[in-house]
Formats: sequence, C-alpha cells, structure tokens
Amino acid sequence: MTMQPDWISIAQVARELGIDEAEARALAERMRWPTVFKADDTLVLPPRPLTGG
Repeated sequence: MTMQPDWISIAQVARELGIDEAEARALAERMRWPTVFKADDTLVLPPRPLTGG
C-alpha cells in the first residue's frame, strides 16, 4: 500500500492554525511548501503535524 501525501487547501490550513487565508497563503510561500494551483483552489503539502512558521 502506497502512502498518499496529505494535500490540503489554503482554507484548511487557515482553519487549523486559526489564521486568515491571506496569512495561510503567506505562510505556505514563506515555508516553501509544495503547492498545486487548481481552477478553484490552491492546495499545499505542509508538514504534519501542522504548525505555524
């Protein structure tokens, strides 16, 4: 069985860390998390457990 990475949305990062989406997006950029841009969302691959930088 292959482990699937846990890609999550910027909105989910914001909810989990108690910050707004702009701050979550800035955090993802600053921490250089792998990012996928979709038509209606942006997904990132943060380390787990998720903690702010």
